[in-house]
Amino acid sequence: MQNLFIKLIIFIFVINLSLYARSENDTNAVLNLKAYAVFKMGQYDEARAIWEDLAKKGNTTALINLANLFEQGNGVKKDRKEALKYIQKAAELNDDRAQYELGIEYEKGIHLPRDIDKAEYWLKKSCENENSDAYLAYGIMLATAKGKGVENITNEQKVEALKWLKLAKQEGESEAADYIRILEKK
Repeated sequence: MQNLFIKLIIFIFVINLSLYARSENDTNAVLNLKAYAVFKMGQYDEARAIWEDLAKKGNTTALINLANLFEQGNGVKKDRKEALKYIQKAAELNDDRAQYELGIEYEKGIHLPRDIDKAEYWLKKSCENENSDAYLAYGIMLATAKGKGVENITNEQKVEALKWLKLAKQEGESEAADYIRILEKK
């Protein structure tokens, strides 16, 4: 009987904890919407204050919205490097959108030093988090042997590239079909 009572207490605790977590997520979603609404009304300082509070709690949507403020220069000085700091934080918190963006930035090497290994790392993480944009970018990176040319691709890269390119094609990326054809002939 005592064992049943303990199980019941644990069950109630777990239910309450999940309800609390859900209400916390709901509250954060409402605050993000409120910030977006005031942002659309041009009240950038108020939006930024809400997003900064949410970002301190690890809310990746808020981090991305702060990055967008700096990217666009809304209520702050336009600063791509500052925007990338927020994107980096969101990527580290496992946000697939931020991981994709960071991977592309490292691949281009415009606002961050060009680093193909970091680009590969972040694009792969984004793919693993099911970001359909990353499927194509990562697949192309592998298909071209990380920029060395398709003639230099290893068999391992080919297999991995085909995996992601096929997913990209399923998501409607027509460009993926061209790379798939090239790789399947190789």
